[in-house]
Amino acid sequence: MVNDLPGDELDVDELCILSGLLSPPTQETVDALEEMARGWSWLSPAVMEIRHLGLPALRREYDRLLVTDDCPARESAWSSQVLAGGGTNLERLYRQAGISLQGREPDSLAMELIYAAWYLEQDLSNAPAGWRVIWHHLSGWVPPFARCLQSQAEVELYRALGARLEMLFSERNTRH
Repeated sequence: MVNDLPGDELDVDELCILSGLLSPPTQETVDALEEMARGWSWLSPAVMEIRHLGLPALRREYDRLLVTDDCPARESAWSSQVLAGGGTNLERLYRQAGISLQGREPDSLAMELIYAAWYLEQDLSNAPAGWRVIWHHLSGWVPPFARCLQSQAEVELYRALGARLEMLFSERNTRH
């Protein structure tokens, strides 16, 4: 990505991993965490705890934080202006990109991260204005959501996820 665009340090693979961690945890998630922690050291502290806690505890924490709305991972919960003007328009963008909702809400952070990863893989030399719109929306609501995760999470994985999201999408940490 061109260095003068906001969020130019974002990694497509990491955006996909972040999206996956915002999805309901499965045994595959637990099995993959150790492997992912090798490439993304911010995950390392969570791996030992998850081995000890197990999948049922991780699922309970996920449900408490993200399903029962302690920290909703949906843009509409944190911002009055949703990317693309709302869910219907987001669904249209996803369809055009060949991205399936897979049962998620269109304004879920998991979906928006997948869309951002897809967008980063495209030829941005002709579309930097579009990336700025995506970045502006994400950096406007992800940091407050991330701080909620950090303060409300009882499991290290979600505290680490919140810290990473805040670091990646904080306006103060980007060059533009």
